[in-house]
Amino acid sequence: MGIRKLCNILRFFSTPNSAFLFSHFFHNTPLPHMPSSFLFSIGGSSLFSPKHPFASSSTFHSYIDVGHSCFMFGSHVHVPRYVCTYTNTPYWGSPHVASEQVSQIIALIREDVDDLGAKLNTMNVSLSEASVINIFQKLSSERVSALRFFDWLKCSNPKLCCDPDIGSLFVNNCGLLGNYEATVPILCEFNLNGVFLGMKAFGFLLDFDLDKASTMECVRKVMDVFNEVGGVYQSCGVPLLIEMFGVSGSFEIAEFVIRIAGRKVKHYHVLMRIMCKKGDCERVGDLVKEMKRSGCDVNGSTYNLLLSCLCKNGKIDEACHVFETMEKDSVLLDVHTFDIVINFLCKRHQFDLVLKLLEKMNLKGIEPRILTHAAVIKSYFESGRYEEAHKYVIGSAGKLSYSSNANYSLLATLHLKNGNVLFAHKVLSEMMDKGLKPNFSVYMKVRKCLEKGYGKDLSLELLRRYSSLIE
Repeated sequence: MGIRKLCNILRFFSTPNSAFLFSHFFHNTPLPHMPSSFLFSIGGSSLFSPKHPFASSSTFHSYIDVGHSCFMFGSHVHVPRYVCTYTNTPYWGSPHVASEQVSQIIALIREDVDDLGAKLNTMNVSLSEASVINIFQKLSSERVSALRFFDWLKCSNPKLCCDPDIGSLFVNNCGLLGNYEATVPILCEFNLNGVFLGMKAFGFLLDFDLDKASTMECVRKVMDVFNEVGGVYQSCGVPLLIEMFGVSGSFEIAEFVIRIAGRKVKHYHVLMRIMCKKGDCERVGDLVKEMKRSGCDVNGSTYNLLLSCLCKNGKIDEACHVFETMEKDSVLLDVHTFDIVINFLCKRHQFDLVLKLLEKMNLKGIEPRILTHAAVIKSYFESGRYEEAHKYVIGSAGKLSYSSNANYSLLATLHLKNGNVLFAHKVLSEMMDKGLKPNFSVYMKVRKCLEKGYGKDLSLELLRRYSSLIE
């Protein structure tokens, strides 16, 4: 029985190429003395395997609290909190670092002792990602430099230094202490590997309790670092800062970043999108005016953002004025421009204006998107104007055959949802008579409903039509 239990346990936990060391599977099965911990070396598990230096941190777990979790067999097993998962480090096989030792390491760094590296080496412990993160967070909260600790870590466990989360914490620590130059080498290393650290690394700019002038000076220094590092940091750093300050509500600083970066259209658009999400139409409009005053090339995408903000907030008169301004200024009206306004008008069931815009699209040679047609058809149905919806589908089929299948299939679906199975059957028959193939799932739903409520004759007729169309 003991062997059978052991096989069942291994079958439940094992993965290819896995090895387990544990103490006391059963109370009555004494084993030689081993450390009170589990030592995992798993080839096929994303949970326990060594992390690729530039893998996403969200899929990795750096420690397992075995003693207080699910791995307990017979007697209580205690495992220190920080378990190293890096099997190829010089410290593999060293004792796992405990919470008390993490506190000792922090104390040594805080004291800034001359022989820090030597003292850390004599501790002879394996640092995990979780323990290193804890150390960085504690040092940053106390405004203690982590530079010497990071230098030691690069020699003792270089893989950990390649981790984006730890790199972000190091850059954040340097920023909090104003040591911007120290961030350049680590950012260059991540830049070479195409990894962008993101807001975690530069969140220190929001943590400062500084006046506006001092904050702007810090922003300048960070942008100087971006320019020195180059690559992805030079191209993505400015949008990151704009987004970070915009989301936090520091709009003046966000606009300052745009100004010193050269007033580029794409940078304005980043801030405008944030304002749109907040529903701040006035500020979006002010940004458009500022772009015009500064000679920035206001394009169709700029106006589309403003239109979208106005429509989402129910400001139809202002939206119509912007649309007229676009036409007057010969701004290129694209499918997205019409789509924004038509969708808004459909929600208000203003079909006269919708049809005028659709006709204008036709004159300009702009084909409506399938989603635009769907908005019109659904709006007709919501207002109980089923005949107009049918006429619209027929009319669009003559002009734009590429969307006709979708329009007819949607019309049949809406009739089916309303319980009008015969109307749905009529729509599918009509479209197949025109050589249009309905959506298969819609076709099958209509057939099943016909069989249940009206016998097999109509269902078989629909089957014959569909089969002849496929052939």
